[in-house]
Amino acid sequence: MKIDLTKAKDTLIVSKIYLAGNNKTKPKVIHNELLFKLNDQIAKNELYSLVGVSRQNLLNTSLFNFVDFNYWLISPEEIVFEIKVDERWYLWALPIFEQADRNFSAFLDNGDWSRVNYGLYLKRENFRGMNELLKLKIRMGFINQVEVLYKSAENNNKLGWGSSVQYQAHNQVSYSIIDNEAIYAKLNNSFIEQKGFARLFLNYRHNFFHRHMLEFGYNSFNIHDTLAALNSNYLLNGNTSLTYLSVKYNYNHDKRDSKAFPLDGYMFDASITQSGLGIISDDLANLSLELKYFKFGNIHNRFYYGWNIGTLLNTASNNPYIISNGLGYDDFLNGFEYNVIEGNSYAFSKQKITFELIPQKVAHLNFIGLNQFSKIHYALYLKAFYDVGYVHKENPGLSNFMTNEFLYSYGIGLDLVTYYDKVLTFNYAVNKFGKAGFYIHLNLDM
Repeated sequence: MKIDLTKAKDTLIVSKIYLAGNNKTKPKVIHNELLFKLNDQIAKNELYSLVGVSRQNLLNTSLFNFVDFNYWLISPEEIVFEIKVDERWYLWALPIFEQADRNFSAFLDNGDWSRVNYGLYLKRENFRGMNELLKLKIRMGFINQVEVLYKSAENNNKLGWGSSVQYQAHNQVSYSIIDNEAIYAKLNNSFIEQKGFARLFLNYRHNFFHRHMLEFGYNSFNIHDTLAALNSNYLLNGNTSLTYLSVKYNYNHDKRDSKAFPLDGYMFDASITQSGLGIISDDLANLSLELKYFKFGNIHNRFYYGWNIGTLLNTASNNPYIISNGLGYDDFLNGFEYNVIEGNSYAFSKQKITFELIPQKVAHLNFIGLNQFSKIHYALYLKAFYDVGYVHKENPGLSNFMTNEFLYSYGIGLDLVTYYDKVLTFNYAVNKFGKAGFYIHLNLDM
């Protein structure tokens, strides 16, 4: 609700802040996201901006499906705010049944139903109403995994922390890249690979939009003799075990209007990781630098643009296969979903133009008795995209012709955006080598 500010003074005092709908969330969590607090003096000409950014901050916590602001004057120099939130469902106890490939399109392409996971996923978001996260994950099938994680809240200008422990055991793993595709080895009666990870991380959120994270890691790998024989570089030098420590620093500056599907703003993310500290093992010593930049904005009316540029650099020329990098894992080019492009370092740029087919709408599903699910929002976007990238590696496999080659792809797609931060993407893409295909993704970055 907007108010007539013609009679208001140039500077307004925040007299009251009323909260509604936060049945589980503590008030301090909501106040943590506001660009103003009780008794603050705010400039009249900055009011709409402060409200808009504060609302977006609350939505980006992923604690609420909807956030509404109302405000009114009680005198020419005093303003009152009312903030109403619709809380999400925070306790999840779900069965796991999922594909385990690098992406859903690769799973559909190979048609191998042995590459599925099943199990149990327990997650408690907004634990104690303080925006803490507890997670327990038990997976079986293609990946046998037990993971326990705790993460504290991201309080503005305060130190937070978290920790996780994870164990995985596989009877089937990728051990090589041939013809730009992952090649798998499988044992029927025993695990071919076992690995464990422990993480302790500290985070600091400064001035709402700047985040710093320092992570200390313990990493352990054990493989079957068969795997070492297939690829002597899997853990380096034909080894069947590798244990090392790691330390990582991450800086994130995020001013996007939405984490799930941004249409305006930008984000810069930088990480530097030292794998192998020379304490447990001297077999591994690699320093990596990863940079990403996203930019979004409006072109005209319902047309928007998006741009994502990124790079990953490794100092070691001969890393073990288990931490080798390339496009096709966390980062990939549209149209190359079926490929893994081996390399030690890479760079890419993704561009898109988006048209808002259906602006965000709200639907009420009255047959659902829970408020957290009965009111949903959705929007639909049509897009055209163009991706380019390059992966570098000294002496790549002879059949891996995509390495050390300028790559590009283009296509069109549809993005369905809905509540609980879900974005379902349908793309049709053509890559440099003339391979065209239809691809499906969930929560694609670009």
